[in-house]
Amino acid sequence: MSGVVVPDRSPLAVRLKRQGLLPSTRDKYNEILNRANKRDLIAWINGKVHARTPIGTVLPMRAAVKHYLMAEEGYTEAELEQLLPKARGRSTKLRDALSPYQLALYHSAVDGMDDGPARTILNLLPRTGLRISEACGLALNDIQQQDGMYFLVFRGKGDKERVVPLVGGALAVIDRHIKKHRPGKWLFEGYMGRPIGPHAVRKHTRKIAASHDELAGLSPHVLRHTFATMALRNGMDLKRLQEILGHSSIKTTERYLHPSRSDLHTAMARIGADEP
Repeated sequence: MSGVVVPDRSPLAVRLKRQGLLPSTRDKYNEILNRANKRDLIAWINGKVHARTPIGTVLPMRAAVKHYLMAEEGYTEAELEQLLPKARGRSTKLRDALSPYQLALYHSAVDGMDDGPARTILNLLPRTGLRISEACGLALNDIQQQDGMYFLVFRGKGDKERVVPLVGGALAVIDRHIKKHRPGKWLFEGYMGRPIGPHAVRKHTRKIAASHDELAGLSPHVLRHTFATMALRNGMDLKRLQEILGHSSIKTTERYLHPSRSDLHTAMARIGADEP
């Protein structure tokens, strides 16, 4: 076994920077490659990956090897799709919502985007729990003020009225967007003055997911789930969360009660803290 030493100006380092990967992601790939067998990376990764390997382990290993072989040995992407093992590892079912670390990584990626409607929407989704179609279709007059408080009041799924309070970060995000872009009828304008389409936003979540292995599977729905999970962790009751999310049945809202690994660990730690 021999390690892969990656100098700053190596073809691999140049490729990873051009891909727009964060330093933490590049470091993770280099760490994987330093443990790998440089003489035959394809055989090495095929020996490491099997059906019981967690998908969160498979994806960064596969990506690191793929980047190395394309940058250093001239393989094409099509060739590697045939040679590298498929990302068939064991699914991590607790990954419905972003963890605090993943959420911070997500916001960092969004902040690196070009300023525009898609960036504002992506900043707004995990702060409000809006569906992607609802966010894209917001009109400027959907923002209402009452007694010094701000709300989004609009027709959501099933043509039911939705009332979503705008506080803290969500209010700041919208305020900045309005002051900078001066929208007309639609809060988030797209082509020819029409509201931006959900597909124009989803392509950015797919791009972020492709550039950050820690965010694999990212979607607008994951961001909505992230909002709901954070709301429950911070003490919001199910009935109020149901109203904000626009669920017709509280049974739908109860899906977000499933604890994460972090929640389980915290609960167990509290028990341990009470021991004499």
